[in-house]
Amino acid sequence: MSGICLAIRLKEQGIHDFTIIEKSVDVGGTWLENSYPNAGCDVPSFLYSYSFAPNYDWSCKYARQPEILQYFRDCAERFKVLPHVVFNRQVTTAAYDENNYRWTVTLDDGQTLTADYFVSAVGQLNRPHIPQIAGADQFRGETWHSARWNHTVDLTGKRVAIVGNGASTIQFIPEVASRARQLYLFQRTASWIHPLNNYQYTNWMKWCFRNLPFVAQWHRLWIFLMCEWRIIAFRKGSIANQIYRWWLERTMKSLISSELADNLIPDYPPGCKRILLSSDYLQTVQRSNVKLVTESLNSVHNYTLATVSEEFPVDVLIYGTGFVATGLMQPMKIYGRSGVELQEAWTAHPRTLLGLATPSFPNMFMLYGPNTNLGHNSIIYMVESQVDYLVKCLAESQRRQCREIEVTESAVAEYDQQIHAALRESVWAEDCSSWYKTTDGIISTNWTGAAFSYRNHTRHPNFSAWKFCAGDA
Repeated sequence: MSGICLAIRLKEQGIHDFTIIEKSVDVGGTWLENSYPNAGCDVPSFLYSYSFAPNYDWSCKYARQPEILQYFRDCAERFKVLPHVVFNRQVTTAAYDENNYRWTVTLDDGQTLTADYFVSAVGQLNRPHIPQIAGADQFRGETWHSARWNHTVDLTGKRVAIVGNGASTIQFIPEVASRARQLYLFQRTASWIHPLNNYQYTNWMKWCFRNLPFVAQWHRLWIFLMCEWRIIAFRKGSIANQIYRWWLERTMKSLISSELADNLIPDYPPGCKRILLSSDYLQTVQRSNVKLVTESLNSVHNYTLATVSEEFPVDVLIYGTGFVATGLMQPMKIYGRSGVELQEAWTAHPRTLLGLATPSFPNMFMLYGPNTNLGHNSIIYMVESQVDYLVKCLAESQRRQCREIEVTESAVAEYDQQIHAALRESVWAEDCSSWYKTTDGIISTNWTGAAFSYRNHTRHPNFSAWKFCAGDA
């Protein structure tokens, strides 16, 4: 969705000489790849859409994957983005040529492209994480990751094991449980579950959205504000977080048996790990054919999964273990000034200005880059802010008749210090493991405040933070 957004804005600015490299067979990104049962977004659809391309026909507050995918397909067609896309190709390397101020981009088929600017729009949640379990490669049944769902396998009457209980699992587990003879859910850490409350949009509401645009605008604004205020509960040790924890615990206990409370209610503050939205997960875990396993999964052999104290015979193994979120922009190899490789430059942690650019990599921008993820609002709102900033940088470079633009080391150092100081005061810095943090505790994914605050930071670029033209001080 980031690449489509940028393409649309470039065309609006009269820039048509650009190419999008897409590794899949179609547009849609995560909404093309994640087609597991009941896949959907935990951001309301009126907000999880471009502000300049509203959809008045969402079926419900939280649309499911087919609707979301169709929305992005429609946008790509409507704004004539598709002629610019090269499908079924991946970028393997990208290298900056300091002498000619251009990027050379190499694809997996050996083809090379040259460009004045190189933009990464690969996002943060696109590479499935498969845990290392002894003997997993010896499993003789069917196995897959939720992001690569095998729709050819009928789960009816099967013994199914699900490893992980994250945002994807809580969506597909009710469907799997309704078909499986026996389901084993291997849970490493309990998750806070917030009710989904997924109401339907009636025909008369859709009529109002379509024929009275201000109604749709006010509805989107209301949803935005309702999402935005929740950031106050994401401050470490705040009263708001404590109240929210009390309410969540009370709500969850009303839905589960007392025997399961210790295993299903977390011992960390809400928000430290991603808060999950579901109105049927807790009920599903209590079905007679579902067994919650909280012991670590130690090994796999043939058709058996084993913990320290128990073995579980299964026919199908499904990983709901999320993505490699902190390995940003991998496995691409990106070489900047003097041949420095991006991951080597980011050995300690990713250092950027607003998640958009990093020193020693001229004419390169990132969308949905480091520290731009949200735990409370729509990432599309963030990406639109980033695209607006990027386009203004291109316009300024053109105005100055410069062929090279690079963020300064001093601007990045100051920003890096500020954002990580603020993140240390957030709930994400609490004592829990999450995909927000690296193994050494660095929060490399999330923005620290309100989404509107990020927009304010990007609305008017401070060009003193940039070097325009080769040799600028």
